[in-house]
Amino acid sequence: MQFTNNNEEMEAFVPHAQIISELGGAEDWKYTYIEPVPGENDRMKDTATRDKLLAAREAIIKDYETATLEWIHGAGDQAEVKRRRNEIAGKLKVDYWGLDPYVRARSYYDRVGMINPGGKIRFYGNTDEEKVPESVPEGKQEIAAPVANGAPKAETSEADLD
Repeated sequence: MQFTNNNEEMEAFVPHAQIISELGGAEDWKYTYIEPVPGENDRMKDTATRDKLLAAREAIIKDYETATLEWIHGAGDQAEVKRRRNEIAGKLKVDYWGLDPYVRARSYYDRVGMINPGGKIRFYGNTDEEKVPESVPEGKQEIAAPVANGAPKAETSEADLD
């Protein structure tokens, strides 16, 4: 947490375009509460699917731990070890978003479009041309598919992992 006394200090941490206008910024966003959508958390009741996804995730975690130990101990070709470790970290990232609807209740941030499928974040939600429907029928959400070994590469940079 960082306390600031004025906009100039705040802009060291938050771009001017994302500071709301009532605080002197350029963002004209206004807060409005969006009620929960009936059934938006129904997938959390599907414990069988959740448990299958968690078991598959455990295998990816074990691979990541193994790759991390190889990286720490300097075993093998370090460039290849680091590449493999980063690839597995990307799989973990993608895998989480397949598990997410089974372990995390939807919130205001999901309803306004700040948290989007795959963990994409949009400050102040979606723009008008990207509007997400207020009510999305159960089973129609676009969530990253659950993955195990052989997952597609996620966009993870080495800077995210070092």
